[in-house]
Amino acid sequence: MEIRTTNQAHSDEIIHLLNHAHALVAAGNTSLQISCANLETHAATVTSNCFQTFQPLFLACLAGVGIKDLYIETCDASCSNPSINAAMQAYETLSQAMAVKLNVHQGLKPEAQVKPIQKNEPARRAFFKNFIPTVAKHAANTVEQVLADNKESADMQQILDQDKRNLPQLSKLFLHILPQLNINHIPVPYLEDTPLGSIQASEACTACGDCVDVCPSQALNLKPFGQRFILEFQADCCTGCQQCATNCPEQAIELLPSISLPSLLQQKARPLVMTQAQ
Repeated sequence: MEIRTTNQAHSDEIIHLLNHAHALVAAGNTSLQISCANLETHAATVTSNCFQTFQPLFLACLAGVGIKDLYIETCDASCSNPSINAAMQAYETLSQAMAVKLNVHQGLKPEAQVKPIQKNEPARRAFFKNFIPTVAKHAANTVEQVLADNKESADMQQILDQDKRNLPQLSKLFLHILPQLNINHIPVPYLEDTPLGSIQASEACTACGDCVDVCPSQALNLKPFGQRFILEFQADCCTGCQQCATNCPEQAIELLPSISLPSLLQQKARPLVMTQAQ
């Protein structure tokens, strides 16, 4: 079973946008412009049906595939600017441990916006002067997007299909792209609603196994070691849900206040504590 933090529509949106970003970078373009799909007119190369997909890990994934500048065109009616701003702030915190970063801009690139009408130019002439190139550009972008999406559409989905970890889809994509972000050892504060976490355990552990049983992502394991047991933890499987700490009868487990991104690349369990079973 795969853990999901977003519904299927959001997951499909994430896959589509990352595929499109990957195709743009392959074509030599490191700028991505996204408009709200509810806008009647837009000049962006791609639209988004829901800006709830703009989570910190998604922004990091865009940087990882090679996008350097993200331009966002929202509409007041359906876009939650506080949510987008919160995601951007969380991404800024997360990106402290990354050398490869994404610049996020509110609004489209200047050349993508409709040019103002010259005062000395008849309105009708100015309309067609701006309208015809815009239509031609949209047509070219549409053809380019269809070709690119058809070429690259299987990439992100293939990554998800091959990753058998019991994690949210966005976490799987982030962990796959993480090596491209040139991460460092600067600790990243624990971010609420971002499925990353790290824990520690004390010698109060009795190897009861409750934490192992309750962990939804199978990040914990009890390994026999002679007459004792070792409680193991795999960082790249932890989603920071804290169920292990909540359900530990001895209160031997606690969530750490920070995360080390390099630990997510090891993809192997490390010992937390050795304990004698009661």
